[in-house]
Amino acid sequence: MQQATGRHSAPQYTQPLGDVHANRGRWAGLGRGRTAVVTGANAGLGFFTALALAESGATVLMACRNQARAEHAAAQIRRRVPQAQLEFMQFDADSMASAVGLAAELRGRTIDVLVANAGIIHTPRTRQPGLLGYERVMTTNVLGHARLVGELAATFASHPLRFIALGSMSTLMLQADPQNLKLERDYHPYRAYAQSKAVLQGFGLALDRRLRQLSWPARSITVHPGYSVSGLTPQIAGVNEPGYAKRLQGQLQAGFAQGKHEGAVAIVEAALNPDLGSAPTGVYLGPKYVSKGPITLASPAKSTRSKQLQQRAWQLFTAANDGFDPFAHG
Repeated sequence: MQQATGRHSAPQYTQPLGDVHANRGRWAGLGRGRTAVVTGANAGLGFFTALALAESGATVLMACRNQARAEHAAAQIRRRVPQAQLEFMQFDADSMASAVGLAAELRGRTIDVLVANAGIIHTPRTRQPGLLGYERVMTTNVLGHARLVGELAATFASHPLRFIALGSMSTLMLQADPQNLKLERDYHPYRAYAQSKAVLQGFGLALDRRLRQLSWPARSITVHPGYSVSGLTPQIAGVNEPGYAKRLQGQLQAGFAQGKHEGAVAIVEAALNPDLGSAPTGVYLGPKYVSKGPITLASPAKSTRSKQLQQRAWQLFTAANDGFDPFAHG
């Protein structure tokens, strides 16, 4: 598994500390005056991302499917960050109409960060039909966000927005098949997850290149959070409440796993670090030891850097936007 740093090295970059709480000082004030959209902000990585962004001073728009869960998560954030500026926005990543609706709400605001976090982790055992002929995991993890990005293209053109695409270490373990992204054959739950993450990661990298070609001010930064599990994550009522079995499993995996409050560091760092705005095209953040460890500038899986997969990811993006490519020209 490749985790080289030289290709994307930046002399001014210093590694953040191990979890979102330890980096309070590093990120203090960096979010002030900025607005961040975090999809799936009510749990897991999304919750700790929203928590850290709020603590940095950012206004956080929690784009979630379930309003009650989002409001409960917001209350938990406010208990820890009394000054937190949080808003709920409806977003179902499995719905194009929901993506269009969220974009319509966001167009009237200045958006500085868009985190594509929402998705399916516990994938269905059998193939479930999704949109545009894809299965449901690809629909939820990629297509909804692809439509949201397309709808917000004018913001990418006019403002230094940072789009954060969540990849996965699974892309280093299972190579995606660009000719079978719909998984009409050989469906397996893990393959569905890994391929959806490979496509999102490849799209994030391709988008950054396209933005540079267009000389637009926005950036697309791709990250992966390592192997982040709830059993090693702090207990938070109604947000992260693993039982005894999951806690035990987490302890048994501690040598190669970490908590979600640690995995979220890559996301928040990509959103807030001012030096990353001028980093080389295709900047990618991940744990030093692949599955865990301090966040560093890393090298994405070779397959997600390939022209073939990135072209297929872009075709999927265009299809999600009714056959229109809003980034085709400046």
